Formats: sequence, C-alpha cells, structure tokens
Amino acid sequence: MNPNLRLDMLGHEIESARTIGALREICRGMHDTVRATLGSGLDTREIVQMISRLNGAITQRMIAVMELDEGITLPGEAAVLALGSEGREEQTVRTDQDNAIVYADDIPQEKLGTVERFAIRFVEALETIGVPRCPGNIMASNPLWRDSISGWKCRLNHWITAPTKEHVLNFGIFQDLRPLHGNRQLGIQLRDHIRNTVHNTIFFFPNMASHAVRFPSPLTLFGRIRVERSGQHKGEVDIKKAGIFAITVGSSLLALEIGHMGGNTWEKLELLGRTRLISPRDLESISEAFSFLVKLRIRQQLRQMQELPSGVIPSNYVDPLALTASERDQFRQALKGVNTFLGIVRSHYKLDFIST
Repeated sequence: MNPNLRLDMLGHEIESARTIGALREICRGMHDTVRATLGSGLDTREIVQMISRLNGAITQRMIAVMELDEGITLPGEAAVLALGSEGREEQTVRTDQDNAIVYADDIPQEKLGTVERFAIRFVEALETIGVPRCPGNIMASNPLWRDSISGWKCRLNHWITAPTKEHVLNFGIFQDLRPLHGNRQLGIQLRDHIRNTVHNTIFFFPNMASHAVRFPSPLTLFGRIRVERSGQHKGEVDIKKAGIFAITVGSSLLALEIGHMGGNTWEKLELLGRTRLISPRDLESISEAFSFLVKLRIRQQLRQMQELPSGVIPSNYVDPLALTASERDQFRQALKGVNTFLGIVRSHYKLDFIST
C-alpha cells in the first residue's frame, strides 16, 4: 500500500478511536507503516517527523478518550510536559515515556487531587497503548515530576547550580521540554527561566558539555568498530551511546547557549551552522551521521519487534557483522561524523583544559 494512503488511513483511525484498546491496536499497526516508509524514499528526518506526528495525534486522542469515557481531565491551571526525545519530536519506534506536570502556584488545593488522578491514568494509558514506562521513573505519575511553577523553578535552579551526576542527567532530559497538553504558558515560563538561569551560572555549560561527550565513539584509530566484549550484547554496539546521545544533547546545549530552545536535532544543527558554530562541511558530516544512526536504530527496533517475544522492549544494540559491507562502511563514516562533533564540543568548551 502507498505510504501516504496508509498514513491517511491511520489518521482517520486515530480520529475515530473511542477506546484505549482501539488506540493500542492502531499503535501496533503503525509499526507496519513505519516499516513501509523505510523503503519509500523518505529520508530519516521525514520518517522521524512522521512517527512523531502520529504519536502526537495518538496521545491527544488518548487524552480525549480519557475525558469522554472516564471523566478524567487535567485542570486548566496545569500542563503536561513532554521531555527528552518526545519533547524534541524525534521519537523512534520504541521510546520510553519521559513526561512531567507543572501547575500554577495559585491552583486551588482541591484540584491537586485531580492533577494526581490525571497523571497516574495518563501514564497507565500510555503504557497500555504501547509506550513503555521510563525505567528511571521520570513520569508525571511520580510525585517528584509534578510540581508548581515556583517549585519547578527552584528545582531547576538546584540542578543548574549544583551539577551532581543526578542533576546533570535530570536537566539533560528536562531541557527539551515541550508543552504537550494544558496550559502552554506554564511550559513557556519554564523555558524562559532556564534560558535566564543558565547564562548566569558559572561553569554550567562546561559541566553539561562533559555530560554530552561522556560516551567515546566506538570507532578506533585504525577504523575498526569497537564492540561489547562480554555480556548479553557481546559483539554488538549501542547505537545511542555510539553517537545519537552526544549529538542530541550536545546540539541542545550549543543551541541553548545562543538562547534557543525547542525543535529537533536537525533543526538545531542547522541553526548552529547558520551561526557559524559549526562549519558547512562539518554540518553536513554531522547531520548525515545523525541521520544514519537514527535510521539504523529504527530498522533495528522494527526487526527486534518481529523477532522478540511480545512485551520485550527492543534494545539500541546492533551487530556490525549483521550489516552489509556497504552499511558497515556507512556506519564507520557516521562514527567519523560523531568524532567530529565530539571534537567541536570539547574544543568549544575547552574540556581538555578542565580537570574532572
């Protein structure tokens, strides 16, 4: 079936869904659509945007079903925030939940119970339709990820000014926040607060940059791909650690330095190119590297979903020997692009001159 026709059909099915169970079946069918688009001529960026649009439509319909069928709504004084890859709108086939809730300081006390009820059901419903819970419990159902606007500002201040490992990890997930549902102005206020606070905090950017480059590229000096030597994933490479993580977190950080928040990684890289933080030649290499690694991750996840038992979450690992010779060459070339980006970040923030 033509991918565009399949997308139109999915969109109609989403709009017509009346139950959480129906949305679960649509999510399962979406994987076939993604699989079909991989060979349709669409580039990786377009495929990721398609996945994100479909996931967004499914989530919005899920919230509507929660209200219509269960009477569960979020008060107007609150907002759901999408974090991490969902905040950047660049989800792959299987991405864990990362979300939070912010509410106004003057929200009536009696509505806090309604916020909690919504948060718990929201996370449960996402899991039911096929979005796994976050292993680190970074979800709105966790009371630590629900707070007032003042409470979130205070917590962000703590994360930014006291860069412990946990704080750096939390900020790295939170910095790509996007208002998903509810009072969008609350999310915009948090973005403005982040922009103002980071630029008034000494060593914030070098500390976050160290976090972004903490995984070295698996490409050796001799052009070999370094794989896991033991354990469950012996002989394999973690694609996320191989470069996706560094490019997403690093580009978000560099964009934040020039006052920009929001958008996907490709958009941020283009912005960094326009502002000359990345040269045109390096921009092309890094963007192509990111696109290849993300496409490889999508393909790997789709393959694992066909082969693994139901309920088992696909991993980010790939066996280089399972790739064709051409794909391995592309993999090596992508890792060179990752090394270029790591070098730019290390040089820009003078990380080699900072003791750790």
